[in-house]
Amino acid sequence: MKTLLLTCVTVAALASPAAAQRFQTEARDGVRYLVPKDESKQNESANLIQSRAMEMGFFSWPIPTEKVAADQASRPRQVSSCSGHDADYKPASEYGGADDWRLSNIGIAKAFIYEWMAYGNAIKAKDCTCDTLKADWPAAVAAFDTLTEGVENFRLYTDVPSRMRDQIKKDFNRMCDINMLLELE
Repeated sequence: MKTLLLTCVTVAALASPAAAQRFQTEARDGVRYLVPKDESKQNESANLIQSRAMEMGFFSWPIPTEKVAADQASRPRQVSSCSGHDADYKPASEYGGADDWRLSNIGIAKAFIYEWMAYGNAIKAKDCTCDTLKADWPAAVAAFDTLTEGVENFRLYTDVPSRMRDQIKKDFNRMCDINMLLELE
């Protein structure tokens, strides 16, 4: 048992720097910036998607600076908790177990981009209701097309949008959850 515990601790220690970089952000002048992955640790296609996402503004968003009044029992915890989205939007979780992994990765990436946009809209509006937790589906699809143009390896499609969405969602939660602390400079 002791050997198993030591093995787990060692693996966790070795994986920590890689995991930490994946979710690293910086805050400057009221804006949060997602730290890009080290280009030397990615292939050319992954670097292309990442650089396009940065150019398109997906690696930065305004940091919420105040708590927003929200009914903690009924506030949406994620974009998919709300109704009224474009009929073509499906949450990423609905793409699991698909027969065609290429189509699944495309759908997941588009959902992540849409959700990033929706969280950004809610943060800008300082609103923790479903009223602003929406985005423009055609804009998300167009952004996906731009990010992945010329990239054939569909396994790369979800990594950058996933990181973008996960980090902006943390700021949405900080803004809306009375128990979470705002991260102020």
